[in-house]
Amino acid sequence: MEKSDSKRLSQYMATAAALLGGTAAQAQYQYTDIPDTTIVDGIYELDLDGDTIVDFTIEHILSGGQLGNVNAVLLHPGDSIEGNLAMGAGQNGFSYVEKVLPGTTVDASQSWSGINSATDAGYMAFHVDGVAYPNSNWAGPLTDGYLGLRIIKNDTACYGWARIDVADSAKSFTIKDWSFNPTKDSSHTAGFELLDVMETVLRAMNITQNNGYLNVGLGSPLGVSVLDATGKLIAASPKTAQAHRFTTALWSSGMYIVRIEGDNWYHNCKVWIP
Repeated sequence: MEKSDSKRLSQYMATAAALLGGTAAQAQYQYTDIPDTTIVDGIYELDLDGDTIVDFTIEHILSGGQLGNVNAVLLHPGDSIEGNLAMGAGQNGFSYVEKVLPGTTVDASQSWSGINSATDAGYMAFHVDGVAYPNSNWAGPLTDGYLGLRIIKNDTACYGWARIDVADSAKSFTIKDWSFNPTKDSSHTAGFELLDVMETVLRAMNITQNNGYLNVGLGSPLGVSVLDATGKLIAASPKTAQAHRFTTALWSSGMYIVRIEGDNWYHNCKVWIP
């Protein structure tokens, strides 16, 4: 993210924090940062809450249609999920996904018509012969657009966001990161975790393994915990250190989650212990 964007985002968040009356500061959100991933004529399966279940499928169509003149980006709920929706509005029988501003409150008060419940499709971008449909909010070129998302967990709504770029004429899309509020029926704020401090933490993070040790280096003092694949806590260290070391000699071989914990966010990283 460019410095100017970070400054603007910080200003958005200062306003959002005031409007929320401290609610955002008391919550703890799950944030997932990935290498920017560009999709051309394919799909991206988004697991918003990290439980290995696909919550949304983002589909890109290049030169589609009978005449090969359609480029589109579509949003679908996960295959086995009912009630997973996106912020947006219905127009002329179609559902159009909203491009949410950073700092927007994502909660039950919003319009959740970005995905059509009958066809299970939401139009982000739709181009025919290079011309975008008027209601396409993601026509492109677009940098740092936010999806406002709702998923259903145990029959209860939970909210999150995802950050996406769309190329000129919707020739591709790029997904960058996403976030999720695990507290049920509680609001989230689009872009909350992308404050300058969060960006600094992720850039400085270094995770290595050697000689039976798992080492986690950070740019500032933060708490670190390690969980196994079932979510059981295996080890933890306090927020007073920047360098954390865990012995893995007695751990079983398999996938583990290293959780970096801030005051109002946490970031999960998967590591394989041989």
